Amino acid sequence: MSSLRIPILKRPDGPQAASLGRDMLAGAIAGVVQIAYCISFSALIFQGSLAGGFAMGLAALLMGTIVTGVIVSLTTSLVPSDAGPDTPAVAVMSVLATTIASALAAQGASQDTIIINVLLALAVSTFFTGLLLFGLGAFRIGQFLRFVPYPVIGGFLAASGWLLMTGGIEVITGTSLTISPSSWVETFSSQNAAQLGVAAVFALTIVILRRWVHTFLALPIAFVGFMIVMDVVLFLLLDHSQSSSWFLASVGELTPWSPLKAAMRNDIDWTAMLSSSAEIGAVCGVTAISMLLDVSSLEVARQKTANLDRELRVNGLANLLASVLGGVAGNLSLNGSILINEAGAVSRLSGVFVALTCGLVLFVGLDVGMFVPKSVLGGMLAYLGVVILVEALFHAPAKRSYADFALALAITIVICYFGYLLGVVLGVIGACLMFAMSYSRIGVIRRHLTRQEFAGNVERAAEQARILREEGGRIHIFWLSGFIFFGSSNGLFERVRRTIDGQTDIPVGYVVLDFGAVSGLDTSAVLSLVKLRNYCDETRVTLVFSGLDDTMRNNLSRAGFFVDGHRHRSFRSRNEAIEWCEEELLRERALPAVSHRTFEGWIEAEFGVLADLGRIEPYLDRCEFMPGDVLFRQGEPSDSVDMIAEGCVAVTVTDETGRMIRLRRMVGQTVVGEMGFYRDLPRTADVVAEQPTLVFRLSRASFETMREKDPAAAAAFHQLIVRLLADRLDFANREISALLL
Repeated sequence: MSSLRIPILKRPDGPQAASLGRDMLAGAIAGVVQIAYCISFSALIFQGSLAGGFAMGLAALLMGTIVTGVIVSLTTSLVPSDAGPDTPAVAVMSVLATTIASALAAQGASQDTIIINVLLALAVSTFFTGLLLFGLGAFRIGQFLRFVPYPVIGGFLAASGWLLMTGGIEVITGTSLTISPSSWVETFSSQNAAQLGVAAVFALTIVILRRWVHTFLALPIAFVGFMIVMDVVLFLLLDHSQSSSWFLASVGELTPWSPLKAAMRNDIDWTAMLSSSAEIGAVCGVTAISMLLDVSSLEVARQKTANLDRELRVNGLANLLASVLGGVAGNLSLNGSILINEAGAVSRLSGVFVALTCGLVLFVGLDVGMFVPKSVLGGMLAYLGVVILVEALFHAPAKRSYADFALALAITIVICYFGYLLGVVLGVIGACLMFAMSYSRIGVIRRHLTRQEFAGNVERAAEQARILREEGGRIHIFWLSGFIFFGSSNGLFERVRRTIDGQTDIPVGYVVLDFGAVSGLDTSAVLSLVKLRNYCDETRVTLVFSGLDDTMRNNLSRAGFFVDGHRHRSFRSRNEAIEWCEEELLRERALPAVSHRTFEGWIEAEFGVLADLGRIEPYLDRCEFMPGDVLFRQGEPSDSVDMIAEGCVAVTVTDETGRMIRLRRMVGQTVVGEMGFYRDLPRTADVVAEQPTLVFRLSRASFETMREKDPAAAAAFHQLIVRLLADRLDFANREISALLL
């Protein structure tokens, strides 16, 4: 998301005008636009039988704009910014007003009573909106609300641009643009042609001026210049009846109202308000969603990260204060912030000047609509809308992905014609489905090897190792990763099934599924594993699970896995699982877990013609260990080499938490301790007997004696160690090569 670049939102470079003057001019321009918005919002909420409340509604909207604008602009981390009532929330407010009005009209209430009840309901919704936003920020829940996919933000930006553009046209014509062709015919009729033409010329002038002057000066110069020229032309060349259609209607005298006084009135129907709690909750929820999207979109546009918890707290406090002073719910505004930035604002004071401009209308009675032609207002809104629309859809990361572009475009269309809430909800659902489809194509199988390529951490006798190499293809190991869900679980089943069906030379006997890197699995994944278990039962293949956490193991246990007497198994680690499979495979070949060959036979095989145990036995110390006895300790001097005749030992290390980790297991007729012995370094791990173990120990002193008295035996011992290390290195190289493929 961070790569989206909207040039109109960049701060200007080069010489700057006086900061205060720029903020005043930008605030005045944005304030006029906010007043136009408040007028249209009041007309939307107070229509039909509520038309008599237009003036009080406009006062409430302006009060909300003033309070939220001052508090947010002075405290936000996205400077410069503006705030006020937003389109999605106002649309829900109109539903709330209609619901209250219908309920009271059915009871025969007067128009004045209905209007004051509607205003109080709006104040109550503003109060709870403030509580919700402040609570989200106070409990630091903002980080959990940031999971907004880019196509949703791109669609939201594009829809805002489109609605700005069409809203500018509606400001000029006074019509309502819908999907219906008839609305377009009415809007672009000949009687509106002149004003629409002036608006188009105004927008084109801004584009041209941006090439000649600093970006931040283009809109103010065009705005002031066109306003003066249009005022002169209209007032000098046209009579009042002709020129009045070029300006906004007079707002009349506005009087702020007090929610606290209204709440004390006897004609307040709290029952009707309580029955409208769903609509009040919708105002709160939509305002929160709108603010989240506005903040996210501004972050993308300005390439800056905001403190969302702080923004939520600040906007919450602003709404709480506005509810007491008679204002309606508002929040940090994307469109207002874009406009104020484009007009050249540089500091927090610009938002204060927006509020002051609105305050002139509310408290002084200045009718700015009498001086600013609708064509200038509409042309400015349309220009900003086109720029945002083009930037959001065609100069954004979405253009790099046709799927993201299509989803962003679809969200834009839904928002424009069916509302913000539905568009955002469908966008999130669509983004989640796209993610599921993309993630499922990745697959959860990170690596797949057989025992021929990858062994456990058990070092076995030569004939056992040979059998495991020859029949290691019967053991298949699958490394799994990520989250296994409905989109990828069936792929896992199909991959394992193809592996079992495709191996005809030696049948697959064991399938190890390593869940060590799996973060979780859903119900669909459990069902797919049940299907895999049933298939393995049919083909007599044993499923072996490793690395399951408690949650995954419990889910599989409830699905019937790991029942006593069942063939399938579960182990803590992959090495334990592979070790169990190896021992089962050896047992099938009627080979014991340890070599049946005697120590003398092993010596004969390793030393060849020098294999006379009596010849080397004088140099060896016979040692017997019981389970738990320590052969070597980590950090001790490496003063001996141990040849394991019988039994089993484990090589372990202790991590920083004190937990014992088994690195390797060595079963009979092998050598341990040779690395430290030959390098003359301290022991790097503990070696502990896991079962009764017989060891023949060659100390450093005895080895030196052997070198002096029987150099041939010492040379044969050197060859034994070289072959042993070469075998280990060869197998390690093959494992590494297999893992890198």
